[in-house]
Amino acid sequence: MILNAVNEYWVSLTARYRASPLPGFFRWWGSELAQLIPESVRKRMMPPRPAVWLIADLESADLEVWIGGEAPAHRDTYARDEDPRILRDRWQELFNSFTDGAPEIRLCLPSEDVLQRPVELPLAVEANLDTAVSYQLDQLTPFSATQVNHDFRLVKRDTQHGRLELDLRLVPVSQIEEVRERLAAIGIRPHAIDTLNDDGQTPQCEGFNLLPETERPPYVYARARLNWMLAGVVVAVLVAVMFQSLHLRGQERDRLQEEVAQLRIEAEQVIELQNQLEDALVAANFLADRRRRQPVIIQVLDEVSRILPQDMWLNQMQVRGDELQIMGLADASERLIEIVNESPLLDDAEFRGAINVDPNTGQERFNARAVINRRGVQDAAAAGSGE
Repeated sequence: MILNAVNEYWVSLTARYRASPLPGFFRWWGSELAQLIPESVRKRMMPPRPAVWLIADLESADLEVWIGGEAPAHRDTYARDEDPRILRDRWQELFNSFTDGAPEIRLCLPSEDVLQRPVELPLAVEANLDTAVSYQLDQLTPFSATQVNHDFRLVKRDTQHGRLELDLRLVPVSQIEEVRERLAAIGIRPHAIDTLNDDGQTPQCEGFNLLPETERPPYVYARARLNWMLAGVVVAVLVAVMFQSLHLRGQERDRLQEEVAQLRIEAEQVIELQNQLEDALVAANFLADRRRRQPVIIQVLDEVSRILPQDMWLNQMQVRGDELQIMGLADASERLIEIVNESPLLDDAEFRGAINVDPNTGQERFNARAVINRRGVQDAAAAGSGE
């Protein structure tokens, strides 16, 4: 039950495909692509399909045997009164002479034995065109669908007016029954019943198939199928290589990203260590910088002790940055400014406030300030250290 439904669907689908413009487009496209391939390669990779045309004369019942293709050639004639057993041997010999595979057999009927009729149908029936033509055969012709074998070709699709123009060919079943029985006696089962275009010097089949779908034996061109299989294998290998390449590229990308991430982590660790080192250096140099920027107290104290005479006494000494403040007693305090300014460590000495006499000692009380010469302090320190 399911198999019959599948077969019916397949027959319907095949009919719809044949009725569509796709076969003509693919034939044109294939011929255009074939022109891009060198002729020698094209003949080797895509050899023409072998074909045998049996041209039937329905009046005399004679059969002319032609080798079909681009250059048809006459091979034999099967007369009506010849013994079918002898014809079977001759046919088998001809059939075996094809080295590229079994040929497609087409029974070609002369144009005068086939009814030709243009048909116009609504565009809406295109999806089931074969069924629509079969239903209307009794209206289009004097025959019903069971009395004739028919086929059609889509000539024009008028979407503006919603019409389809078809070229309909049909032949009564009774008219070709005797020819088909004779072919069966010889051992010939045609794949198609075609119409003949004999306007030229050599006959040409027009590409119709008047055999019903259910009576058409399947034809497979073995060499073409092998070539297509090989082409499919090549395409599959190319696709596999492409995906393998993409996969390897993705793996390499992931590996590089992991390495970059690891290097980024190491770089961040190095930067962090460098920052820690810089902080440590700054902390280590802080005291040295501070000592270098500020005068050394012991050097200043030593210098003040050296330059002051014995009659000058200091009650208080204070260093604030680069400024030295001293307070004390002296017999003649005005000498202090000259003594301080002569020192290489001190400059710009001056008194602060008035000079008073101490009532207890009778000496002058002074309050003075001076600027500490940093360069002099550093030279004194270097000299003291022996550098």
